[in-house]
Amino acid sequence: MNDILVSVIVPIYNVEDYLPKCIDSIICQTYKNIEIILVDDGSPDSCGQICENYKKKDSRIKVIHKENGGLSDARNAGICRAKGSYYVFIDSDDYIHERMIETLVEGVVSTGADIAVCSFKNVKEDEIIDIHSGINTGSYKLISEDIDRLSYFYGDKYTEFTVAWNKIYPASFFKEIKYPKGKIHEDEFTTYKLLELAKKIAYIDVPLYYYVSRSSSIMGEEFSLKRLHRLDAISERMDHYLFLGKYDWYEKNLFLYRIFYVRYYKAVQKPKMDIDILKEYFKTYKKSVLKNILKTNISIKKKLGYIYLALFPDMYIKKK
Repeated sequence: MNDILVSVIVPIYNVEDYLPKCIDSIICQTYKNIEIILVDDGSPDSCGQICENYKKKDSRIKVIHKENGGLSDARNAGICRAKGSYYVFIDSDDYIHERMIETLVEGVVSTGADIAVCSFKNVKEDEIIDIHSGINTGSYKLISEDIDRLSYFYGDKYTEFTVAWNKIYPASFFKEIKYPKGKIHEDEFTTYKLLELAKKIAYIDVPLYYYVSRSSSIMGEEFSLKRLHRLDAISERMDHYLFLGKYDWYEKNLFLYRIFYVRYYKAVQKPKMDIDILKEYFKTYKKSVLKNILKTNISIKKKLGYIYLALFPDMYIKKK
């Protein structure tokens, strides 16, 4: 198992207060055969120098300095430089348990899976987590059949199976797939494609990734129109599953589209933003529902719920 080189790719921007903790948690991994690719995405603070300082301490560290292009562009730059057979992505304001990479590698090796996934824990900025604590990994759940995938991908584990950073992927999966430059919610555009390539997925329900909730992060900011990128991604998935004739999968994404459309509609009312752009997203929803909802296997009541929003949006939203 230890002969597998894993590339750990860390996109970095304006996180000087969090970066050392992140890098330290990678350096101390019990799985040692890793290369650590730190991508300084034109960070205006001292992140670039912090990366260079760590590079002097550990020969496994490579540093890329580039103009700011966003999270997706930074990940893609790391992928271009990576030499490993597998990739792991870690956001630079987060950190990981010392056994995360070992556990993920063991997941793909012991089960024959293409991708391994662990769960994660939301932590506060000042919360103290012992990343060296003992863990009971237990057994891996092997996910291969469509019915299991649908349950995991769009059930209680939706976030775990959508984000980029709690997984290990074969490098070969990224020959054609890249993260979309300029988008937030970039995982929503990408992870489903990677999971679809996997014949088998190993899942372990142990939180080995620590996601730091901070107000100054992209996802912690007040509502901006960039959040609508999520609807773009969901719409892309809806079209994808319709093309494949997978109407159950289409409906799960339509459900998400409805939830986030209503949420964003309400969000733009408060700062009184220009909501004309939302009209186009509503047209997408309405057209899709009226054309496709009867093809799904859901109950009549649920179908009527989708149609209600499509035909009477103001009345529907007022009730929510």
